[in-house]
Amino acid sequence: MQPSSVPIAPLLTRARLEQILAVLPSRRVGIIGDFTLDAYWYADMARAELSREAPLYNRPVVRETYSPGGAANVAWNVASLGVGEPYALTLFGEDWRGDLLRSILRREGVCLDHALLRPERITPLYGKVILTAHGLQQEDARLDFFNPGRPGPEAEADLVASLEAVAPQLDALIVNDQLADGLITPRVHQALVDLAAAHPAVAFVVDSRSRIERFPGMTLKPNDLEAARALFPGEAPDSISRGRLVEEVRRWEGRQGRPIVVTLGPEGCLVFTGAEVAGVPGVLCPPPVDPVGAGDTFISALAACLAAGASPVEAGQIAVLASAVSVCKLHVTGTASPAEILEMHARRSPT
Repeated sequence: MQPSSVPIAPLLTRARLEQILAVLPSRRVGIIGDFTLDAYWYADMARAELSREAPLYNRPVVRETYSPGGAANVAWNVASLGVGEPYALTLFGEDWRGDLLRSILRREGVCLDHALLRPERITPLYGKVILTAHGLQQEDARLDFFNPGRPGPEAEADLVASLEAVAPQLDALIVNDQLADGLITPRVHQALVDLAAAHPAVAFVVDSRSRIERFPGMTLKPNDLEAARALFPGEAPDSISRGRLVEEVRRWEGRQGRPIVVTLGPEGCLVFTGAEVAGVPGVLCPPPVDPVGAGDTFISALAACLAAGASPVEAGQIAVLASAVSVCKLHVTGTASPAEILEMHARRSPT
């Protein structure tokens, strides 16, 4: 529930929502981060056999599906929103995972002209093993494929050069900083800080798992736990009251000089801008729901709508609607189209 001290933003009208969505085909949005592949491998355990070599049952995979993950899911979401030119800024490995991921992204309309291939890198993969039998299913331990370290100096220099060439042409740039040893290296991070300062008309929007406070001059999208960790180091994040968090984020936004949007899971979000704060309630979604990837959908809609001229509060409202669409899609890192966002808006406000 939103704290009583935070005013609730007036509901976005359908006419204004349609106006903002109509601008998206003319926008250019870049996405920088670690592009990963999500794999879903369905094992029919009714077919499982005990191994002769070890006291273990095999996992007889009878079906497999693949979808974009990590920053690739953000790019997929940006394209699904109808953004005319979504640009991928990343490093792919020369492997089957990279080939498959690039093929999916091209099909979805993501521009890969500025994405780089590096033979020494691998394309990360999150492998989700779904055990099925007798009409039931359960997720097994995940199998992850990661690079053993950060990009080398040559790959890093190539990525920075690509970023510096593309960023000035964009309406928004989404920074997806999720992996501890990912491609947002100190050198890439500094390039982003410099570009944000040099091009204030470009909306730099950041989602960072462990260092959200280190991106000055950019719009930030932490969740409530990430914000609490950044602002109250040494304290347990879940011990921070909503009131304390709101007051400290107000001060943070003043120092940041750009909006800060704190997501609250199913409760919606808080939008801090110009020393003001507005609450955007979440959308009640009946179960079953799948929250995986909802944050990617949120930041995609937030950045795209800022690029389309929406106010931070309007962009936050549309991002909440888009996330509600996404969580209703099971066993896939879902996306939200303009038509689905309009339908969700109609469900929320039938009049």
